This record gives sequence, C-alpha cells and structure tokens, in this order.
Amino acid sequence: MSAHAYISYSDVPNSVIASSRQRVHEETKEMLIAFDDCPLTGVIHDDEGGAQEIEFPFPRAPEIRNSLVGWFMKWSISFQVVT
Repeated sequence: MSAHAYISYSDVPNSVIASSRQRVHEETKEMLIAFDDCPLTGVIHDDEGGAQEIEFPFPRAPEIRNSLVGWFMKWSISFQVVT
C-alpha cells in the first residue's frame, strides 16, 4: 500500500475509544489500536504539533477501502489520505 489515511485521536468519540483494544507491536514497538467494526488496525503516533493521530493503511482494494471510509463516516471522523 502506498497511501495512508490519518485521523486525529481526539476526533474519535469517547465511546469508541472506550471499546477499542490497544497493544504494543512486539517488533516495531508501535502502539496499535483496533476499533469495533473497523476493518483495519491503526497505529497511534504523535503528530508534529504533539497531538496524537492514528494512521491506517489506505487499501487499493475497493471493498476494504470503502469499508474503512464508511467506518470513518459512521462516526463523523474527518480523515486525510496521503500518498
């Protein structure tokens, strides 16, 4: 995948955060986050301003990509795609 979608951690509703699962990836030491009904696992990063953002791969496969975008829209989460 050559594109990634980014969302602000603060844009995720508290109820969605509360039901999420987080863990540290053993090899990369990155903090991973999985949300109920979200098709992909994200990686939590600090952005340049010090706020947290979540990075998701942005799939080329339309079914998975549309499912991810649909999940963002369901929760009214703004996202940015970077190639």
